Amino acid sequence: MMIGISLAVAAPAMAQSAPDSLVVLGVQDGNLAANAIASGQFDAAIERLEPMQPFSANDPARLINLGNAYAGAGRMKQAREAYRSARFAPEMMLVLANGEEESSRVIARRAMSRLNPSFAAR
Repeated sequence: MMIGISLAVAAPAMAQSAPDSLVVLGVQDGNLAANAIASGQFDAAIERLEPMQPFSANDPARLINLGNAYAGAGRMKQAREAYRSARFAPEMMLVLANGEEESSRVIARRAMSRLNPSFAAR
């Protein structure tokens, strides 16, 4: 099972933690920079997550966390690319903070949708 904490941001200028339905939990941080993301140290998380090892290039948990770190740092284009890559990576079930399991693709799609501004119909 993949581990890590995934956070999302609602606005580029202000990083906010995601609702429990977007937070992926696991054991200790591992190599997913979850602690850095949770504490708002997005540049440190990016530095840790960007170097892709052959075994983690298509790891959806890593890609989701990388997208969250990019979004927290205000790098929306890179965040969108990381989430898109997670959507097409091998699908895995991830454990969420609310105790539920959810598909990595669903989590990535939901995180990506938070990057797109929504406009009220008039």
